[in-house]
Amino acid sequence: MAALDSDSPTASAPLQELLFPPEGAESPSLPLLPVELGNAARALEKAMADPMQVSAAYSNFCAAAYVKPEWAGAASDYLTTLFAEREDVLAEMTRVPDLIIELASGHYTLTFLVASHWAEKADLARLTRLGEALVATQSKMNCPEVVELMMALTTSLAISRYSRAEQLLAAAEASAGADQQEALAEARLWLDAGRSVRACSQEVRDLWDYRLRRSRTAWSWSSPQESDALAQLAECLDPATLSAELFKAVVPKCWWDLFIKHHQDMAEAAAVQSNLRSPSSPPPLLETAHEPKQPIIRRQVVIWRAIPFFIGGLVGAWALVMGIWLGPFDLVRPSTDGDRMVTPRSAADGKASEGVMAKPDHPNAVWRQQQATLIADENPDFRRLAEKLESGGWARHETLLRGQTAELPQEDPAYQKFLLWLHLDPPSDPEIRSQIPLLLAELRQDSTIIELWEKLIYSGSPNAKDIQEAALRTQHDKKEEWSPTQRAALTKIAAAAVP
Repeated sequence: MAALDSDSPTASAPLQELLFPPEGAESPSLPLLPVELGNAARALEKAMADPMQVSAAYSNFCAAAYVKPEWAGAASDYLTTLFAEREDVLAEMTRVPDLIIELASGHYTLTFLVASHWAEKADLARLTRLGEALVATQSKMNCPEVVELMMALTTSLAISRYSRAEQLLAAAEASAGADQQEALAEARLWLDAGRSVRACSQEVRDLWDYRLRRSRTAWSWSSPQESDALAQLAECLDPATLSAELFKAVVPKCWWDLFIKHHQDMAEAAAVQSNLRSPSSPPPLLETAHEPKQPIIRRQVVIWRAIPFFIGGLVGAWALVMGIWLGPFDLVRPSTDGDRMVTPRSAADGKASEGVMAKPDHPNAVWRQQQATLIADENPDFRRLAEKLESGGWARHETLLRGQTAELPQEDPAYQKFLLWLHLDPPSDPEIRSQIPLLLAELRQDSTIIELWEKLIYSGSPNAKDIQEAALRTQHDKKEEWSPTQRAALTKIAAAAVP
């Protein structure tokens, strides 16, 4: 990429006044930069030898470089060259707003490199933030590279973050050109797969996300987790959908044959019942479940210009499960078993309930009870800690709830999950209950929080008002951390009419 565009306002000035070789003759291989970035660049190069200083120096350079669109291309070329052997460090330090400025300037080197590393590390939080920023600003960046980026993100997020992927694809479809139809078809295929398993638990979706991208691996399908994944898939997959072939490629052949036979039997039974109800009508054509048309399943790699973005690179999905607490769309299959429903703590204690309703009428209330039960079963200490909260108020338990005790420190992954669980099964103390959403929003500013809150805003929800107050507060207190799309969603939550 050119260091400066030829139509830049400063292009007529002498070249030696506009560009400088960083560190003089000592760094001849580094791209030239605008002279205004000289000091920041030299400080960054000096800090490269000291890991304790490089992050601050990098932030200072980006703050200086990504303020003028005409500097963005040169700055990105410089950074990708400087960190050629340390791309993981570069990806860890890079902020989404700087990437958006780079894309808006018509360049994409840094964005594609960093996003590729985020995908390889399964950093869904950063990929989601990048996707949200693109959706919010793509109307101002209507170029092929941005469309390719949105389609690659759609393919990567389709199964684990379906709703965000859906938004990205909708934005990409409107601008996709004729030479991007193959990538668009790939994105649609994976979004259809994500739609098929959207109602599965987060663990099951992560399993499918990992295995569908590795169709040549011979999986054992013998563990309880694998059996549960097949059982959930049988309940939600329509064999006529386009993405059915993706699942067929990885599940056991005998299981697939039984699955198809079951759907054929169901179709035949439905046809018979329809015929019995209308004896005078001519018999309907028998509709059976046929094998879907086979899409071309290519090697799961989307190419972003010269940099490969491995959508199959979301490796370590099982490790990812340990790092990401259950998301708000971790829906479980409907169960008629009584032991799947949670008994609110207040009801169990025989107290007047300000907690979750014992007989929920709203679908989201059923969902929250099921999720509360699942999380509590996986974390037995949560119920014991919750019992503590029922005696004494906020002042007594503030250190515990802020993660300032050895019993449940803030750096423990269980701490965030405990706050999530308290959203689902909130304490009876009003002051403690009002603090829970604020504590979670202080730790995380991402779409998973918004999705959780959206599901808990319904008539009869015991903490709906607390969540609305937290949504109103965090969009002001953490304005820079929330994207414009997220702030709009928070405003909608805060303004929702909840009887």
